[in-house]
Amino acid sequence: MNLGPIAEVAIGIIFVWIVLSLTTIQIQEWISTRLDKRARDMEDAIHEMLANPNLKAQFYDHPVIRSLTAKKRKEPSRIPPWFYKYPILRGFTKEKRKIPSYIPSQQFALALFDITITAGTESSLIQQGILKIRDDLQKDAKLPADKAIIVELNLLADLARSAAATEAGTAFTKNSLAVLKKKAEEFSLKYPDLSPLIDAALDEAKNRKADIDDLLKNKEAPKGDDAFTSLQKGIAALSVISPEVNQTLNALLLNVEEYVTGSETKLAKARKNVEKWFDDSMDRVSGVFKRYSQTMALAIGFIVALLLNVDSINLTLYLWREPAVREALAQSAVNFEIPQQQLESNPAQALQDFTDQFSGLSLPVGWVINESTGTAISDINCKLFPGDKQAFGIPVPWTNKCVAPPKSNNQNNILLKLIGIFITAMAARQGAPFWFDFLKRFVNLRGTGANPAEKEGK
Repeated sequence: MNLGPIAEVAIGIIFVWIVLSLTTIQIQEWISTRLDKRARDMEDAIHEMLANPNLKAQFYDHPVIRSLTAKKRKEPSRIPPWFYKYPILRGFTKEKRKIPSYIPSQQFALALFDITITAGTESSLIQQGILKIRDDLQKDAKLPADKAIIVELNLLADLARSAAATEAGTAFTKNSLAVLKKKAEEFSLKYPDLSPLIDAALDEAKNRKADIDDLLKNKEAPKGDDAFTSLQKGIAALSVISPEVNQTLNALLLNVEEYVTGSETKLAKARKNVEKWFDDSMDRVSGVFKRYSQTMALAIGFIVALLLNVDSINLTLYLWREPAVREALAQSAVNFEIPQQQLESNPAQALQDFTDQFSGLSLPVGWVINESTGTAISDINCKLFPGDKQAFGIPVPWTNKCVAPPKSNNQNNILLKLIGIFITAMAARQGAPFWFDFLKRFVNLRGTGANPAEKEGK
């Protein structure tokens, strides 16, 4: 099948770009996973939404959100305390806090409503204080926290959450607050250095609880025992804890009764409003992450193209001069196909399957190292801007070695080389799916058109 020299050259270039795109995707995913970029961006966005670090800590410690990481919390350490005094040993046992990379809007609304309903309880305020102590200990490099202390603070926070639920009237017993305070006192006796922090958290919770009770005694405070009224009371209590969240939730629930239709309840309508608020905020986060990913892909693509010497300009000239190579690439492209599902689910295997198409072909990629004996290599055949009877190369300082591309020609120089590599990086930035689709459409356009199976699938 003869597609013409220009079409064959284009197909060969696209093939190389697909390989670079797949490599870029692999490296980018590895870096993003190591940095927890998605999770950190979402954490920053939720921090802005809740406008309070204590509420954010309470949100991420909620069972609905914590379960998204599928990581069980361990029991208090049985290892002797002296073991944790040695930093080199503690470094092997320290457990990093995991946060989810994705949070469905339904889970966000459920967790936020549960936190809001119990916001006016003293137990919830104590939980915020405990979580603040835990986070401060983990962040302060001057005070390395023992693993056992962090685990026990987590258990205290869990107890405080359960106590907040019972205090808000969602359980039969009402003595959980007393149990929580007793456990907090036991913790203070066990760790005297942290006793002032625990006492301060208990005192602040007591004072804020008094302020919230005074607020709810106001004649304009919500009245009633139904779930929606409990939510409104919690929103009112948030005015003491976080006025910005109070203002946001009041705006989302403003005149919600007028928008209820059919069998829909006010609580369900309020939850939809909160879910819409979360989705809109996450759309902005997705846009920021997409721009970050494109910038990272461009940088990674440039580095990979530079290390492998994938110069689109030189490659185009080579394919134009070598009809046998470009015809072989074009013939492979006609019958080549990688399922889209494999490309997204297993890019490593897709890359391996794709590189098999290049077996037996000699393309001008990579670098070779030339060495001279006697005369300096930079004086004979290694010039960044070569002239007549000279070849392009990059001299290695203080040696007689020269890094040069294979099949070098006199038309190359450092400026054209960087432009060609930058073009390759821009192509890799587009992503492998884009070039797979482009290649498929290009072959169909230049060949016999779409096959009958594709037409039936539309």
